[in-house]
Amino acid sequence: MAGLQSQLQGMRSFVRRDLGRLPWGMAVSFVAACTVSYLVYVMNPGFTAAIMDSILGMFMDAGVVNESGGFSFIGLLLNNWMAMLFCVLYGFIPFLYLPVLVLLSNAVVLGLLGAFYTISGIPFSVFLAALLPHGIFEIPALILAAAMGAALCRNIFRILFRKHNAVPMVEFLIGLLQTMLLLIFPLILCAAAVETFITPMVVNLFL
Repeated sequence: MAGLQSQLQGMRSFVRRDLGRLPWGMAVSFVAACTVSYLVYVMNPGFTAAIMDSILGMFMDAGVVNESGGFSFIGLLLNNWMAMLFCVLYGFIPFLYLPVLVLLSNAVVLGLLGAFYTISGIPFSVFLAALLPHGIFEIPALILAAAMGAALCRNIFRILFRKHNAVPMVEFLIGLLQTMLLLIFPLILCAAAVETFITPMVVNLFL
C-alpha cells in the first residue's frame, strides 16, 4: 500500500509540475479541431462518404471488430494502448511536437464521424450515444497522452538548450511511466470495456 501511495504521489507531482496547463490547451485544440472538421465534412458529403469507407476498412484491419461484427474488447484495448503509447513516444522527436498532430488527427476523425451521421440522416443523439459512454474515458486519455508527449518534447528541447527549468530525463521518464500505468491505462481499460459491452446497448435505446 505504501508503495502504491508513493507511485500515486509521483504521478500527481508529474502532472502538476511537468504537464501544468498543457492538458487544458490540448482539450481546447481537440474541441476546435472536431468542430472545424465536422463543418468541413458536412459541406462535402461525397468526399465524406469516400473517406468513411477508408476509415471503416482501417477499423477492420486493426482487429477492433470481431467476426460477428461487434467490438472486440482485447482488440480495442490493445489498439488504444498502442495509440496512446505511440502518441507519447513521438515526443522523443524534438522540435516537431508530433503528439499534437496525433491528437488533432483523432479530432478530425471524430468530426468526420459526426458529419457522416448528419449526412446519413441519423439523429445526432445516436452519434452521442455511440460516443459518450466510452468517450468520457478514452478522450481524456488521448488528451493526457498528447500532453505527455508534448511535455516530453518540450523537456528534451530544454535539455538540449540547457534551460534552467529542464527536468532531469530519468526523473521525467519515471513520472511519465507512472502516469501511463496509473492513469492512462485504467482509462483505456474502462473505455474498451464500456465500448464493447455498454455502448451497443445505449445505442440501441436511441434507434
